[in-house]
Amino acid sequence: MAKRPKRLTFLSWGIGLVVVASATALLWGPSLTIRGVPVPIILTFLQDEQAREAYFSDNKQGLHNRLQELNIETEIKAFYRPQIPDEIQLDQHIHQIFYDTTGYVGKAYRVSADGILVLIDHQYEQWYSLAHRAGVVVDSQYANGTHYVVSPEGIVAPYQQVAKSFPIPMLKQLIKLKSEQVPPGGNAL
Repeated sequence: MAKRPKRLTFLSWGIGLVVVASATALLWGPSLTIRGVPVPIILTFLQDEQAREAYFSDNKQGLHNRLQELNIETEIKAFYRPQIPDEIQLDQHIHQIFYDTTGYVGKAYRVSADGILVLIDHQYEQWYSLAHRAGVVVDSQYANGTHYVVSPEGIVAPYQQVAKSFPIPMLKQLIKLKSEQVPPGGNAL
């Protein structure tokens, strides 16, 4: 029996690896991450010339702005929300991923000596967590040095403005009322 040329053997192995890698990406692509970033989001990033240029030129602010325009943060939040239901922890986790992969530090955070992002406004953290549980807000954004919150109706307003209408004691009462309306182990009537 004649020996196969080495080139054909390497070519066969190469084609096999490409097929296996492609199948793996198709099957696990939506849940596969690289450094915490889902593969489909990395592909979106790689297809965008402005984002690539900002990343490779170390333009952290330009990259962050472009990722916002591409709704990358929203997509990553949607990916992690089932595992991290607390919106403050989710936001911190996403920003930690951004910091770890790009070096960008959001204005709402500072970097600890351990390289961990820490939220600057702790009052906001407590207020937002309660407001989200009470159903007063459904999402948050940080821009131009201000925390903004999004109501269930989609209205965006500065957090401090909404916090005046819904102070922490009121939010705690709303949560208590909400829990009393749903019997344990049952549905609301």
